[in-house]
Amino acid sequence: MRSRVIKRKLEIRPRFPQADMMGVIHNVEYFHWFEEGRLQIMLEVLPMDEAVALGIAMPVVENHCNYKVPARFGDRLTLYTTHRVSPAYEGRLRFEHMLVRDGTRVEIACGYSVTTIVDMSTMRLIKEWKGELWDRYQALQ
Repeated sequence: MRSRVIKRKLEIRPRFPQADMMGVIHNVEYFHWFEEGRLQIMLEVLPMDEAVALGIAMPVVENHCNYKVPARFGDRLTLYTTHRVSPAYEGRLRFEHMLVRDGTRVEIACGYSVTTIVDMSTMRLIKEWKGELWDRYQALQ
């Protein structure tokens, strides 16, 4: 069985406190937006309250962003996040991100986030998903 690619789209409206005096959005905000894109996908599989009840966390273990042109306060942006749903869990989940300015379709930035799954009580890697969670993950569209 081959992996499938799923895609999500998220509208972003940079806020005034995210910008510097020139109106340029601070670089750390891109990672906040990447987080929103990733969560948009993973909360379909594992809602936060369920993760807490199960003692499961999904920490980010790698983040990368390639800044192409500045995003500015007042821009209308769209974040596209893609994820390859693999037929077997390999210990890591990778999410690709592309941020574009609406209207002009100019690519502002692109990057990726990588997460893993850990048992919150031991902070050890979970090597296998529980049946129902794995089924939900595999059912992502």
